Order: sequence, then structure tokens, then C-alpha cells
Amino acid sequence: MTREKKKASGARRGALACLLVILARGGACLADSTDTGFANFAFASELGSGIYEVDGRTLQVYQLQPSYKLRAAAPRGGRPGIRLIFPVTAGFFNFQSSDLVHLHVPTQINALSFEPGVELDYWLNDAWHIYPYAKGGGTFASSTEINAVIFGAGIRSDFTFHALDGAGLWRAELAYAGVHYHDSDLPNDSFTRLRDGVELRRNFNWSWHERRAQLAPYAITDIYFNAPSGPNSGISARTVQFEGGLMFGAAPMWEIHGFTLPRIGVGYRVAGVLSGWRLVFGDPF
Repeated sequence: MTREKKKASGARRGALACLLVILARGGACLADSTDTGFANFAFASELGSGIYEVDGRTLQVYQLQPSYKLRAAAPRGGRPGIRLIFPVTAGFFNFQSSDLVHLHVPTQINALSFEPGVELDYWLNDAWHIYPYAKGGGTFASSTEINAVIFGAGIRSDFTFHALDGAGLWRAELAYAGVHYHDSDLPNDSFTRLRDGVELRRNFNWSWHERRAQLAPYAITDIYFNAPSGPNSGISARTVQFEGGLMFGAAPMWEIHGFTLPRIGVGYRVAGVLSGWRLVFGDPF
């Protein structure tokens, strides 16, 4: 067999092997650009803190939301409160939490965003608050080609209630978010989302160090009026998406040097091709 024929035969065997692996493992042999595009999602700040297991790939999103209250809200629909918000979001791709046990740390942050803004607080009654907000900033990715300006505005309604010996929260939010890329051929993107989420926290008599165990089932329904255009956004293009899960915590929660530790939960999101498990940190929505 000639050298050229050997090369062609080897190439065919390599392609066949890759095809078999794709069929068996859901696309592990896809080009690196696929993973890179999925890793550097533009709307990480809209996903919520947690570890997302999607199609065998892992996305980790961590959010800090420091704020500064300029003015307290007056009750019964009086003068609204004013709060400055400074949300910071970090995203990692294919970095496992178990790596920390072996002192393996990520060498780079795949996406980092800072999106300061202002939020008003209309205190309608003891159970109901309305929060209009606007924010804008930037996201910085591991590839400078997908650095972008991000912005958003919306209105959130929080209604608290009591049911089944527990404290509940019903949150409804209409949000608009956009991304404007610079130094890139990627098209600008945006979405409008109507979210309804409900959570019911219930404390149990199991106690440890004067803290009672707390369980909180939750459910989320998202409706996208113009869903993001593709996986680069990190959000499924499916119009209607669902998530349900269970949060675990304590009442009161533990604190370290005055910092309250976040609750932990697990949920599953039904979102078409991006359906998958989510390990939640903090609040589910």
C-alpha cells in the first residue's frame, strides 16, 4: 500500500472513530470552538448562582450582589426607597467542585461581569414590595473577541405569604437584558423574560446548635418573548422553560465573621437542548 493510501485509510479510521465517540458520548469530539462558545456566555448574570450540568458539560456561575441603601422605603405606597446595586458574576467552564479538594484551582475565569445599577423599593403593604431597576456594565471573557457591554432593566414583585406551616415567597419579574459585543463579529443579542417563581420555606424540629433544619421546595416558570439566539448566551432558545427543586438550609443560617453562608439546593431545568441539573447556591431565583 502506498504512503498516500495509508494516510487516507488512517484519516478514514480517525473520522470513523470520532463519529462513534460522538454517537456514544453526545458530541465529545466536536471542535473546541463549540465548547468555547458555550463557555463564554454573555448572559451569565441572568442565570443565577449554581453549578449547571448540561449535556455532560459543567458550567459554574457565582454571584455576589453587594448594595448600598440610599433611602428607606416609606410604607403603604409612600416615597420609594433607593438602593444602589453592584452585582458581580464569575463563570467557570468544565471546572469541577471536587477539584478544590485536591487543591486544583481554575487558572482563568471564563466570564466575569460587573453590572452596577439602581433599584427602587415601593412598599405597598406588609406583604408586597415592587422593585423597578436598571443596570449596565460589561462582561469580560477569556477571549477578548467576546468582551461585551451588558445592560438590563425590569420590574420585580415580591409577595410573601404563609402556607402549610411555612413562609412563602411568590416572585414575578418582567426583565429585559441586552448584550453589545465589541471587537467581534458576533451579533448583538437581547431577550425579554417573564418569570414566575414560588418558594415555600419550612422549619423542622430537627435542631443542631440551636439551629433548626429548613427545607424549601421551589418552582420557576420562564417565558421568553424573544429568546436569545444561541448557546453563546448560555440560555436556551426555548420559549417556555421550567425548573423545580429543593433548597436546604437552617434557621438561622450559619455565619462566618458576620457573613451569612448561602443555602444549597438542587434542581432540574427543562429547557430543550439545554435541559439539565443545577446545584443552587443562595436563592433559586
